[in-house]
Amino acid sequence: MNFYKNIKLMFTTLLVGFNMGLSQTSYSGDLNYYYLSAQNDNHLINIPYRMIDLHIRHQNENMEVFGDLAMEYFPQQHTHFLSSSNPQDFLWDLRELYMTWYTDFGEIRLGKQIHTWGSVDENSPIDVVNAFDYYYLFFQGADRKLGSYSAAVDLYTNDFKFGAVLSPFHHTNRVPVNDPAFPIRLPIVPQEYQIYPIEKVPMEYGAFIEYPHNYGDIRLSGFSGYDRLFNLSGINAFFQNESQTGSPDIDIVYGYRKTNMIGVGGTLLFEDLILRGDYAFFRTEDQNKRINRENPNPSLGWLYSYLAEEYPLSEKADYFQMTLQFEYGLPWDITIVGQFFSYDTLKYQSKELPIDEDVDIPALELSADEIDPRNFFSPGMGTPTAALMKKALTFSMEKTFLEDQLKIGLLSMIDLYNPLDTKNLKLWGSILSLTIEYDLNQDLQLISGMTQIRGRDNHPAGESYRLNQMEDFSHLRFELKYSF
Repeated sequence: MNFYKNIKLMFTTLLVGFNMGLSQTSYSGDLNYYYLSAQNDNHLINIPYRMIDLHIRHQNENMEVFGDLAMEYFPQQHTHFLSSSNPQDFLWDLRELYMTWYTDFGEIRLGKQIHTWGSVDENSPIDVVNAFDYYYLFFQGADRKLGSYSAAVDLYTNDFKFGAVLSPFHHTNRVPVNDPAFPIRLPIVPQEYQIYPIEKVPMEYGAFIEYPHNYGDIRLSGFSGYDRLFNLSGINAFFQNESQTGSPDIDIVYGYRKTNMIGVGGTLLFEDLILRGDYAFFRTEDQNKRINRENPNPSLGWLYSYLAEEYPLSEKADYFQMTLQFEYGLPWDITIVGQFFSYDTLKYQSKELPIDEDVDIPALELSADEIDPRNFFSPGMGTPTAALMKKALTFSMEKTFLEDQLKIGLLSMIDLYNPLDTKNLKLWGSILSLTIEYDLNQDLQLISGMTQIRGRDNHPAGESYRLNQMEDFSHLRFELKYSF
């Protein structure tokens, strides 16, 4: 109850503060009911979704307050009230709450907000200011982002637009933890005590400059922050005493690398054809030069208290991500959008792990000769598409009927990365989706869809191939959406 009172108090304080003169307050939002059924056996796929999304906008002269409050249905792990008697199955999420000051030279925003960077419509590698919510990875736009507590400014001068953002907080992705209903699972989920804390204030900041021209625009961007996903930072070996007899207690240390991004993007307009593109270069480095600490193991730390060896990885890597997009208007009011995404590691270096015993990493059993730090590297910043595919081709088509009352959309995403020959492309797995939207009236919409995910049994990664893991998530979905 205290949580709801705090939310109400924040909204009331902000709105009353601006209510001294003539002002305008508007409300909008939607109410959603979802049903997902697996294609293989028709079982219910019970994953979180936002049941209510409420937007509140209050404006008084040159000041504005915007809030986005969502109620998320979060399925209980129990249904018989045997392990818990709590009937609660939803969470309140204050997704955004920020103030905007409009000036003659631009605007200044302060609070929890969702930013949009980049030129392409979706999957921009430059769009890195906000962390992502993996439960909404298949949604679009702001729906799959988490709000960032930050200050931002947009300035307009002559033909240029300049933007900057600053946050003193480290924002990480929300990832499903031990959720069998969700298709994307991390191979390793560390315990809280295994995370090595960021020693400095985790400042995150970035800026962009945009120049429009007769045929579109061009944008240069830069950002510095900490990764949204954790990385393997090193290993500590603890013994019971200085004699170092017996087997050690291995402390697996995880952390968050510091990453700098430089990006360029732009748009070209040619009547019915629109071209967009974003390219981002990332340089990431593990800041943990030392990982020595007291044994954090809650069960054995008191016994294995002597730190004999520490092996920080000191990872450094350069990688790039690129998304190219075209949009073309076909006859009969058909719109087709295509994207090509590519990601690769340009440079990698780290220290070795000089251990000669097998190490038990949660969810992984690795022998000493299998522990190559390069095998654990994954980008901690950029578009979440990189978590699915290294090279992807995406097509989407939309067509409206019945005076825009009915809309049919097709989407396909094809994995083209060939691990056996990285210089050539090969079709491996794919994601195909059909969506039908019908307006029952002005405010009520019925949405149905089908998603088919296909992997490949002969993929070199075997069952570890991401689309092989996702095949059981092929589903039918139905949504009833009321907008107000």
